[in-house]
Amino acid sequence: MFSKRSVLTIAAVAAMGLAGCATTSGNLASSAERLERSAAELQRDARNDGSGNYYRDAQAFAAETHDFRQTLADRRADGPDIQEAFRDLSGRYHALRDEVERSRNRDVELDFKPVTEAYLDVEREMRRVGTRDRYARD
Repeated sequence: MFSKRSVLTIAAVAAMGLAGCATTSGNLASSAERLERSAAELQRDARNDGSGNYYRDAQAFAAETHDFRQTLADRRADGPDIQEAFRDLSGRYHALRDEVERSRNRDVELDFKPVTEAYLDVEREMRRVGTRDRYARD
């Protein structure tokens, strides 16, 4: 009796653990998708503004968000792959953020706000799955 109950308890705990991982992974994927959409919109806005450096940085960031989301979707990608992709994404985000701040353009800053919100969601989800953003101190 004891061993049957123990096996059932272990199975239940394992199932809950797997469900938790799927939820976390799903949250990260959802946040990454939202970030990719926000980055694409920012890139379109930057193209329409005709802002030279800002557009190039927005374009590079949009490409990086796509690469990050693709890494998350790749079943062969493991933790270190995802962490490396996030480091690349984070570096591009911070470069773009710096460019937006240098622009001192209120419209550009407003256009950038949804990107920042989505990026911070991704960053939070990365922390939940046990990774850290090396730029989190900024």
